Amino acid sequence: MRNVMTVFRKKNMLFKIILSYVLIGFLFISCFSYLVLKRVSSNMTEEIVETSTRMMNQTYNTADILLSFTYNYYSQLYLNNEYIAKALNGTSFSTNEIYDINSQLGGFRNTNPLVSSIYVYNYHAGVVFNSAKAFSTIDDFYDKGMTDLLKVGDITRNGLFIPRTATLSFSKDSNKLTKQDYISIIYTRIEPGKAQNSMVLNLDQKVLQSLILKGNDARLNKMMIINYQGHIISEPTGWSSGDASTQGILSTIVRSNNIRGEMDETIQGKSYRVSYVKSDNLGWNFVVFSEKNEMLGKVHTLQNFILALTLVCILLISITSALFTRIIYIPISKLLIRIKATTETKEKASLNEYDLINKSFSLLEGKVETLQTDFNQSVPARRQSLLRSVLNGIVNHNQEVKRAMEKLQIGSAGDQFVVCVLKIDGFHDVSRKYDMVDLSLFKFAIQNISQEIVGNTFKLEIIENGYDSIDFVFNLGSDSDNVEAHTGVLRSLFADIQSNIRSFLKMTVTIGIGPVAHSMEQLRDSRDSAYQTVLYRLIFGTNSILSFDDLIAVESREYEYPDSLEKQIMTSLKAGDMETLKEYTSEFFAEMMAFTYDVIIHSLIQLLIMTIRVAKSMSSFEQPDNSLEIHTCQQELLRLDTLEQMEVWYINLCQMIVKLRDQEFKSKNSKTVAAMVEYMKENYLDYNLSVDRMSQFVGLSTNYMRRLFKEEMSLSVSEYLTALRLEKAKELLVITDDPARKIGENVGFENTNYFYVLFKKHVGMTPDHYRREHKLETLLLE
Repeated sequence: MRNVMTVFRKKNMLFKIILSYVLIGFLFISCFSYLVLKRVSSNMTEEIVETSTRMMNQTYNTADILLSFTYNYYSQLYLNNEYIAKALNGTSFSTNEIYDINSQLGGFRNTNPLVSSIYVYNYHAGVVFNSAKAFSTIDDFYDKGMTDLLKVGDITRNGLFIPRTATLSFSKDSNKLTKQDYISIIYTRIEPGKAQNSMVLNLDQKVLQSLILKGNDARLNKMMIINYQGHIISEPTGWSSGDASTQGILSTIVRSNNIRGEMDETIQGKSYRVSYVKSDNLGWNFVVFSEKNEMLGKVHTLQNFILALTLVCILLISITSALFTRIIYIPISKLLIRIKATTETKEKASLNEYDLINKSFSLLEGKVETLQTDFNQSVPARRQSLLRSVLNGIVNHNQEVKRAMEKLQIGSAGDQFVVCVLKIDGFHDVSRKYDMVDLSLFKFAIQNISQEIVGNTFKLEIIENGYDSIDFVFNLGSDSDNVEAHTGVLRSLFADIQSNIRSFLKMTVTIGIGPVAHSMEQLRDSRDSAYQTVLYRLIFGTNSILSFDDLIAVESREYEYPDSLEKQIMTSLKAGDMETLKEYTSEFFAEMMAFTYDVIIHSLIQLLIMTIRVAKSMSSFEQPDNSLEIHTCQQELLRLDTLEQMEVWYINLCQMIVKLRDQEFKSKNSKTVAAMVEYMKENYLDYNLSVDRMSQFVGLSTNYMRRLFKEEMSLSVSEYLTALRLEKAKELLVITDDPARKIGENVGFENTNYFYVLFKKHVGMTPDHYRREHKLETLLLE
């Protein structure tokens, strides 16, 4: 046990991984199986119980229809058929008459499969006719039980449908008796204490049971019929109604005052769902016994399937857990073996896996911090720190700084330098795609590519000295005669650098070359000039190599802001004429090409400020839009690299301004028209409501209001007002009984004849015709 606990402490990470997989899998599968099992079992149980209830109702309805039809049909025969009347009331019969009567009774029996036999008792003549075509005296008739029942005289106490087991004797041999289960219906005139001439209809209980259970599963459902006195009318084959539990259930049902009901009972060790319904028409109780185990067989099968599926899923989860644990833990185990072999700690023998890894990483962090400190004090780091300070003007070029530069092998007093600035094109878009770590990796890759290409051609120091730029410091040596040659070599090297960056990193860079620094004191000036030079990608485009010496040799034109072009652009913007605006904008940006970088930026910002002012004067812009704030637009403008990009951006800005202005105008127009519509709905009863009055209400000229309403509603003002009044008139015609002329006056038509004409023109019928037609429809719907 102690060894097991020791292994558990040392391998607690392994055990936690295994336990987490097992617990999560078991919890998920258990919850899923429970929910599915509960849901499916509940639905299927409800469906089966509902099926049983439906079967019982169907059986009851079938029996009710069959027996009511049978009773009524033969009742009509009893009252109206001449042969039955002759058999009931005749005093003497010829052979032909006897044959005809028995034949008719046989035919009547064959018309209904429920009917087993028909008797006609004639006590005056002392004979019995029957559907078996046998003629007999009453005393010798083969159904003694019915004969004795009729002699009693009062048969009302037995009910309308009399269940009985008839003993039939077709010969004088007492051993040759036939028993038959009947439900008998007796048609007679009741006089207590006296036997009456009667017609007896015997229904076969087995046929009745078969017909009313037809289409239902007799294996699952057993039907029993009992009358209100508790006598069994019909019972299923093989069912023991004499059982004490069955008798108790039947007694409960007979005493119950409920028309229908259900109960769960145990009969002879089996669980049953007992459903019953009482029939006032028949005087019977229909009882269905449904064995629950048989009913729920499908549910139990499904439950067993889901449980088996759950076990299979748990087994698969266990195998998957073992596999993933192996995949995850083996690398950790190998790492732990390496840590134990390389980590120097006295506690490693007693530490568990997590603590051992934590301890090892703590030791590694300490070593990394020590290494970082040593690195910061190393020569390359100190060299970059010193150069960054010199290029940014943080330190003065005193003798101490010069000695430090010589000591760090940056250069000696007679060396010449060239500072170049490499700027990443489209850096704003790149920074939105990647995080700071990725951007640092890109810069590191650029430095490696540059170092690899420059190689031993020049002594090169690379300093990350800007958000989107890198500074290159080239030491050209002390040979002042080869400066121009060195500059040509630099251009060739930078072309290779650009090509490799574009190929491997899928980005472009622009490079600005500063003037030659003949001494260390001029390094900062060379760097500032290089930075100013690289900004001229605004004019020359991205992926360029620009030299400060080339730029200062180009004569720039004297600055003159193109006021006329600005006015033309603003006029086109106000008019919403984008084609003209694009032409003047292209001319404006072409004018900028001849100016210096600072002048270009100053001019573009001036144009931008004027554009925003004009935009806000064009419309109130009720919904504030941050994209039209000057500082936001200025930031977006200055993020762009070239004049071409700025021109595209500016045109898009103007298009957005025109679109916002149009949307606001459209919204204002819609609100104005909506106000006019509301005003008409409130004042349409006024005879004097006119277009001039409505134009004064909304504060617009009459003609402009007419055009605006027509554009928004596709109807003129007068057409809409007329339609509004007619709609109200149609409503009043249906819901009131006022005369049509009065309704016309009530909805704003001063001339009632004009109202009739307009109504007929727009609706297609007169007001009176419309009222008659729609009131009739309302009555039919009600």
